[in-house]
Amino acid sequence: MKSISLVLVLAAAAACVWSDGVKVDREEVVMEERVGVAAGAAALAALVSVGELSIKIQDRYLELLSTLSGAEELNDRFRTLELVIANDSGYLLRFAGEYFDSGTWYSQPKTTIETGDAAIATVANGQAAPTGVTGGMSWEIVDTGKYLTIGFTNPSLGSFKTWIGVLDNADAKYGYDSTEDDSVKLLEENGFALVARIETSEIADKRFIFAIA
Repeated sequence: MKSISLVLVLAAAAACVWSDGVKVDREEVVMEERVGVAAGAAALAALVSVGELSIKIQDRYLELLSTLSGAEELNDRFRTLELVIANDSGYLLRFAGEYFDSGTWYSQPKTTIETGDAAIATVANGQAAPTGVTGGMSWEIVDTGKYLTIGFTNPSLGSFKTWIGVLDNADAKYGYDSTEDDSVKLLEENGFALVARIETSEIADKRFIFAIA
């Protein structure tokens, strides 16, 4: 089992922007003591360090910006989200399914995420459909019999919400049904440390970061 502080490094790496290859902190990171894990000076120092995973997330982010020809059109949609899935679990993640209560993909994630790597997807309301974008995703944690499951909401009426958990089956709808508020979520479940947090995004209404270690 990985510690919460390690998975926080994962999430913080994706919570920054890079300009001309230079990492810049987007905002001061404030951490609270949650699930009995104290965040000390060492954890704060680790949060602002550039590790191998943060570099890979940077590469994925810049790749998306350079290849997503419809980025401007994405911003024109009524409701949009950028979803980052960061994997430091020690296992391969394999895409197992999605559920949309409203909205759809704008750009889909890659189907596998190696440990120490990340994937980025974008979702939005349908064209000419001023609804919201709400749903969930499931990722098989290969060779464990478990599934990383996430939920996200950016509804036409309502608030941003997230959820993250490790389930015994691939149930993306459960991720959506379980979404609650926009707080940073830190937990340990089924032998994994998990983080869900919300940050600002250059290409969508918000960036939702989901990390497993």
